[in-house]
Amino acid sequence: MGGDSMEKSLNLPKILMDEYNIRILSATTFQARSARELSYMFGIPLASCYRKITELEKAGFLKAESRELTREGKRYNTYKSQVGSINIFFENGKLRMRLQLAWQKPIDIVETAESLRMRK
Repeated sequence: MGGDSMEKSLNLPKILMDEYNIRILSATTFQARSARELSYMFGIPLASCYRKITELEKAGFLKAESRELTREGKRYNTYKSQVGSINIFFENGKLRMRLQLAWQKPIDIVETAESLRMRK
């Protein structure tokens, strides 16, 4: 892994521990939804919802699926989760996470007490 992808993988647990990120991923698992729809569903301010969506897109967890048109002629995206599965387990003093994203090899992340201290 290069420096950029290593940094990205270290942020994955943080992204996945966010309550609203998980809600957004859950709501978009089977049906693409707009930011406005997600904002309304979860009581998230629209600007915050767009920030969460951007964070999830950059991590590869969410993808804009289609571009729709409102009655007023404004365009908006609908988003769909790219997460197939997330497995988290603790083994031999290490926290392990395995992520399966759509059409990609699984991503394995291992956290130890030392690696957590190094990030602080």
